[in-house]
Amino acid sequence: MFLKRIEIQGFKSFADKTDIELSGGITCVVGPNGSGKSNISDAIRWVLGEQSAKTLRGSKMEDVIFSGTSRRKPLGFAEVTLVFDNKDGSLPIDYSEVCITRRLFRSGESEYYINKNSCRLKDIRELFMDTGVGKDGYSIIGQGRIDEILSSKSEDRRNIFEEAAGIVKFKTRKEESEKKLKRTKENIIRINDILNEIEGQLSPLKIQAEKAKRYLELAETLKDLEVNLYLREIDRFKVQIEHIEKQKDVIQEQLKYNEEKREALENKYNEVKYEIEKMEKNIEIIQNNKYDIQNKIEKIDGEIKLCDEKTEILKKEQNKVSNNIEKLVKRQKEIEMEKIRLINDKKELNEKINNLKCELNERLNKLDKLDDEIKSKERGIEDKKDIVIQLLNSITEIKSKINSTKTFIINIDKRIKQIDKEIDELVYKKNDTESEIKNIDSEIQLLNKKLDKITDFKYSLIDDKEKLEKKLKNINMQLEQIKGEIQTKISKYNLLKEMKESYDGFYKSVKNVLKAIEKDRQLGEGVRGVVAELLRVDKKYEIAIEIALGSALQNIVTNSENEAKRIIRYLKENKLGRVTFLPMTSIRGRGLKSDEEEIIKTNGVIGIASKLIEIDEEYREIFEYLLGRVVVVETIDDGIKVSKKLKYSMKVVSLDGEVINPGGSITGGSLSSKNVRLLSRERELNDLGKQIIELKEVYKRLEVDIKNINDKLFKLNYELEESEKDINRLNLNISNFENSKLQKERERQSLIDLIEKYNNEKRQLLGEMMELNKEIETLSLDLQNSESRYNLSKTEVDNLLDNFEKNKLERDDLSKYLTDVKVNLASCEQKMKGIDESILKLDEEYERIANDIENFETELERIKENIEKLQNQRTMFIVEKNELSQELLEYDIRLKEIKSDKNNYMQSFYNEQEKIKEMNKKINDLQSSKNTLDIKLTRYNMQLESYTNKLWDDYELSYQMALKYKKEIENVTKVQNEIRDLKRKIKSLGDVNVSSIEEFERVNERFKFLTEQKNDLIEAEQSLNKVIKDMERKMIEHFNINFEKIRKNFIEVFEKLFGGGKADIYLEDNENVLTSGIEIIAQPPGKKLQSLSLLSGGEKALTAIALLFAILKTKPTPFCVLDEIEAALDEANVFRFADYLKDFSENTQFIVITHRKGTMEAADSLYGVTMEEEGVTKLVSVRLSEKIDEKAS
Repeated sequence: MFLKRIEIQGFKSFADKTDIELSGGITCVVGPNGSGKSNISDAIRWVLGEQSAKTLRGSKMEDVIFSGTSRRKPLGFAEVTLVFDNKDGSLPIDYSEVCITRRLFRSGESEYYINKNSCRLKDIRELFMDTGVGKDGYSIIGQGRIDEILSSKSEDRRNIFEEAAGIVKFKTRKEESEKKLKRTKENIIRINDILNEIEGQLSPLKIQAEKAKRYLELAETLKDLEVNLYLREIDRFKVQIEHIEKQKDVIQEQLKYNEEKREALENKYNEVKYEIEKMEKNIEIIQNNKYDIQNKIEKIDGEIKLCDEKTEILKKEQNKVSNNIEKLVKRQKEIEMEKIRLINDKKELNEKINNLKCELNERLNKLDKLDDEIKSKERGIEDKKDIVIQLLNSITEIKSKINSTKTFIINIDKRIKQIDKEIDELVYKKNDTESEIKNIDSEIQLLNKKLDKITDFKYSLIDDKEKLEKKLKNINMQLEQIKGEIQTKISKYNLLKEMKESYDGFYKSVKNVLKAIEKDRQLGEGVRGVVAELLRVDKKYEIAIEIALGSALQNIVTNSENEAKRIIRYLKENKLGRVTFLPMTSIRGRGLKSDEEEIIKTNGVIGIASKLIEIDEEYREIFEYLLGRVVVVETIDDGIKVSKKLKYSMKVVSLDGEVINPGGSITGGSLSSKNVRLLSRERELNDLGKQIIELKEVYKRLEVDIKNINDKLFKLNYELEESEKDINRLNLNISNFENSKLQKERERQSLIDLIEKYNNEKRQLLGEMMELNKEIETLSLDLQNSESRYNLSKTEVDNLLDNFEKNKLERDDLSKYLTDVKVNLASCEQKMKGIDESILKLDEEYERIANDIENFETELERIKENIEKLQNQRTMFIVEKNELSQELLEYDIRLKEIKSDKNNYMQSFYNEQEKIKEMNKKINDLQSSKNTLDIKLTRYNMQLESYTNKLWDDYELSYQMALKYKKEIENVTKVQNEIRDLKRKIKSLGDVNVSSIEEFERVNERFKFLTEQKNDLIEAEQSLNKVIKDMERKMIEHFNINFEKIRKNFIEVFEKLFGGGKADIYLEDNENVLTSGIEIIAQPPGKKLQSLSLLSGGEKALTAIALLFAILKTKPTPFCVLDEIEAALDEANVFRFADYLKDFSENTQFIVITHRKGTMEAADSLYGVTMEEEGVTKLVSVRLSEKIDEKAS
């Protein structure tokens, strides 16, 4: 046999399923610390039955399940399987391959399997006994096991030696036999006690059984009478119920008719509502049209205002042009005056010139005479003088031109300054206008933003309104639904409460007692209550528990027998019937036998009834007595199986209410839904109370929600109206601003045109000024040249005259005079010429002014035409405005008419609404009548159910079953008297124990059975004592033989591993071989014999390894797991250890977890353990023997 494969899944760090294939020889497992190597040896130890979490390096057993990582979730179970090759039949099982599996769930459940068949841990341990394999064997030597082998307590070393000696199986059997012997002795003592007790019960039981038989005869007669009485009452209630159901049908028809009528009213109501909504839409359309017309009127007002403003601007421009014309006319007059002045000056100059010419002629004649005399001398001087005169004339002419040009430049400069002033004014106005346009744009932008914001807000309000209206509709529907639910649940709650308070469902006698206790506290002193009120049951077990308890539900629990006796006396005195009492001082619970406890653990069994209920601990004995021997099962099939196993000794009840009675009788069938269930009634009351409170709270919350929604809707409608007003107001403002902007832009354009016109004029004047300045510069240069030449010529003349002054004094004087005259004449002529030029320039200016006047007059005509056009346009706008005003008036009239119609419809709407309310009230009244009938029907059904329950509870008969007992009752009073007489006779019997008949037979049978059992136990005790002595003898024999073999092998192996030295093992007490401690002594080479505690770590480890090899040599184990046992050895000893492993690997399969190279070198196959993923172990395998063969080849 050898270990063929290890399958690990979910164990510690092995998150994924991992298969470790193993073969004979040595398999080494290597890897870094913390990678999960030792988890392999833990897995083998765990599957072989290790129960100590501490040994497996955990705090609790669930720690072996993979607990998850940052990337993986924890697993729910751990599973390890060991697969053994059993071809040699080493294991006592008929399989060539044996699979041992252990599975542990996180819930704590543990499962064991042999070849996939469920088994016990004990089966696995017995399978491997005396093979060396097991949690306590020597096949698994872990990191801490070395210290165990060399423990200071010699008794602790026994386990490994006993396993090697092969006495573990005998020891286990001996321990089991001793336990059996102990149990047998205890059973004998217990049987003796029971027999003594039963002997005292037999005689009283016999008397009770005879009384019970008499009671059963009387009870049968009573049953016949009472059943017929109950049937009569049931039939009577059925008739009443049928009558009520007919009334209900009539009300239902009326309800249906009224609901149809209400539906018609609602349709009419909706039609009126639709018409009103339609009118509201028309009103909205008309109002929108009104707003459009108002906007148009306001726009026209803006246009009229714009026309007025344009007219005003044009009038101003007209005034300005008129002023310009006036100025130009004035200038013309000035020119004319200037021209007249110049003409007068010219006349004066002409006269002066003529006079000077006359005088000059006279003087010239005189001078000619003189000239003739000095002609030759003066000819040169005259020539020079002519040049001087010409130059002087030229100078005068140039100066006249310069003066005329400068005058014209001054006039141009004045006009430019006037134009600049006009342009500045226009630019200022233009800037103001542009600034106003920007402000208007800003205002329009701001208003548009406000408009967008308010529009968005309006749409959001509309959305909110629609959502709220939808929500309101849903809430109203919920409200109506909840209102109906509340009414239904209150009706049911009141009915159940009334039934509880009137003790409906209880027997008449029990009801009488409970009512009497309520009235008389002294009578009720010491009474704890009815059984049904003292327990709490889960809903799913209610039917089973109620059926199991049956009539015992109505038993009354008292403190002691005295209270029961007092109430029984009261019942007798007042002839109120019979009641069963359960005194707490006398009632004792009934439990299960050990074999019965084992049987009820099977599938399908829910448990013992007394364990499935909630009770106060002080009532434990009462309910153990009532339910301690009642088994609750899932189905009747499960019940039949369990009853068979229990030999029909206990009552078995299914969840559906089927009953298998002791003895084997089965009761079952359908359960009436109308029966009064005492257990469920209290729960239903509590549930209904909570539900009603919750529904009322929900109703209140919904009413608050409706109020809040109505408030929100009111607020939303107000906000919608306000937002609509704001939108209209903003649209109007935007329209006004846009009109203003249009007007300002036109005004700005007009100003720009004027500025451009003035700029053109200014550019023209500046051009003329530049030309005139250039002309002045040219004339100034000419004047300067002429003056230079004049001065030069004059100097020459003066020189000539000085030369000829004496000779020509007279002539000189005359010439001088003539020259002065000529100069004066030339000056006058030049002045005349200047005057002519000035007159010419004035004429030119006059002509230009005339042209300007003509242009201004044309502009004035254009302005007048524009003003006339604007007046016409304004008139058209006023006509259009009047038409729109008329249209607006028509809309107002139409709006009033529609609103009037709407008011009429609203009146109709409210009338229909009132009719619907009245119809709803009528429907509610009918619904209330229907609910009243439902309550009556429920009450009659309850009473019917009560009699049906009595029939069932008293006699376990359904109505159909009871019909076979039915007889016609001619005289009800006579029957009632007979019933009373029978009950009196039954009462006179006193307390009757019906079960005493069976009880007597059962106890008598049991007495005989226990007597036989006692004899069998005495025989078994003697047999067990003999078996234990035989096993002790065999154990001593086997242990001595094998211990001696281990001793010899240990001495031999120690010397080989240490290379010398001495070692030995011996028993501390040879007399007590099976309990004696085992002592180990060791003397390594070169050292004195010393205690194991004084050895070094390496020496201790090697000594333990020597002992292990000695045991393996004595009794080889199929496989051996060594977990880093050579860790403390030096390199030389590691190689010795490896060599020894090699020697033993022929008979024993070794799985070695190691870090040492020497051990790895001896391996046939190698498994590498790593954690590629954090917290998850992975394996990599290499078969070294194959690699070596490949290398050799």
